[in-house]
Amino acid sequence: MMLRRTFVGSAVAMAAAAAPFKKRRTMYFNDARHFYLYSFDPPMNDEDSWRPIDELLGTAVNTLIYGVETGGLFSRSKVAPRAFSRERPYTSALAWRAWYNMQSLIDRGLDPLRVVIDRAHDKGLDFITSMRVGDGKIDFSRKEVRDTRFSWLEELAGYPVEGIELDLTYTPVYFQPSEARANAPVMSAFVREIAAMVRSKGKSRIVGARVFPTVAINESLGLDVKEWLAKRYVDYVAPMFYGFHQLDPNLPFESLVAAARGTGADVFPVVHPFYLTQEEHATPAMLRAAVANFWAKGATGLIVAPWFRWPLRDAEKSFLTDIGDPDAVRDRDKHYIVAHREPDAARYGYGQPLPLAIERADPDARHPVPFHMADDCSSKRIRSVRLMLKVVNMVGPDQLVVRLNGTSLEGERRRRTSHRYGFQWLDYTLTGIRPRRGENVLEVTLAKRPEGLEGGVTLEQVEVAVDYGLPSSMFERPRALEER
Repeated sequence: MMLRRTFVGSAVAMAAAAAPFKKRRTMYFNDARHFYLYSFDPPMNDEDSWRPIDELLGTAVNTLIYGVETGGLFSRSKVAPRAFSRERPYTSALAWRAWYNMQSLIDRGLDPLRVVIDRAHDKGLDFITSMRVGDGKIDFSRKEVRDTRFSWLEELAGYPVEGIELDLTYTPVYFQPSEARANAPVMSAFVREIAAMVRSKGKSRIVGARVFPTVAINESLGLDVKEWLAKRYVDYVAPMFYGFHQLDPNLPFESLVAAARGTGADVFPVVHPFYLTQEEHATPAMLRAAVANFWAKGATGLIVAPWFRWPLRDAEKSFLTDIGDPDAVRDRDKHYIVAHREPDAARYGYGQPLPLAIERADPDARHPVPFHMADDCSSKRIRSVRLMLKVVNMVGPDQLVVRLNGTSLEGERRRRTSHRYGFQWLDYTLTGIRPRRGENVLEVTLAKRPEGLEGGVTLEQVEVAVDYGLPSSMFERPRALEER
């Protein structure tokens, strides 16, 4: 039997005592489009219409989050336009498929949203409907704008679902930038009203919010997430950055964990699938490293983004099984990476240290790269720890000093490999000096360049491979890493 959260008290007293939420909730997000309505030619048969549910069976996923809004709703809505209704006639095969797949279900007297809800419940999965709140063109300081969005959410809350999620990371411009902070009370009141409405339709209903990774970023947009958590307007927050599909094991959601502490609310970080760019998928060892970090940073559950290889293979289903319990990734091979900087994310204050340009040689300049590791690398269970640095524009005579947590790695065994004229890999086997559990700082100094060579180098990648030496151990590597 699925465990359900129980709320006590009126909508006004939403911070009142509540039964504990299931801490090991494992969620999978499906946006209704890319791996569903876009993927089949109409008319849609039963097996295809059930795909978002059936592909998760046998994994640790116990909750489907279903993205129901793209310029309208993926449902037989009476208050909102149907998704893709404004694009007719179509020039896109994807939009054409989505519209006529929904229409083929409606022609059979079915509601496209109710079909997946019922299938989820038939198979023992909880269902949370996620709706994009903003669209970048509307001003939430206007009551009529908020009322329209409220009516959409009220209709969605009328379905037999376990919860409603507010996606606040998609086109997150709710107010004029100069007025965002001043309008935070307006948005908080809006979220409070939504929460009261959702819970009025069922005391076990939960309310979630997909938000930015840090309290500060959210506050800059007029989203007072700390208040929402403290007053229990929301039961969970899901830190992420929309469109940033890189796997980031160092996702900086600690401030949200601190804000949720003592409130009974949960923090469910979103696991993205790509290695550095959207051209290579992260390996299972990379995914395990990120998941282990998320648990260590205080996550109480996980949400998996949908951009994995599809249809889901045994490898993806195995991963969706492993993430259900922190113990499942403990003492297993991991491959930690440092994500690359993404301009849009950096603009909101969510930046990464790589690529790191060292513009000139300076023996006194230390260039830091912080990273987090969940493993205890002093454990005798670990067979080897490797630190791998990809350095662009480096030549053999360069004097590069590398320190880990303030200690030079000069005495550690290092292998240097060149890749044509573009870059070199420095591959350290760490024995005497290893990363510590928790926060680490790698420092790189370009102490000297050879005569006649000016300018600097760029530290492009930092990766740590932890090998437990189990019989099944293997480090699957993307092509980009094999080019060494």
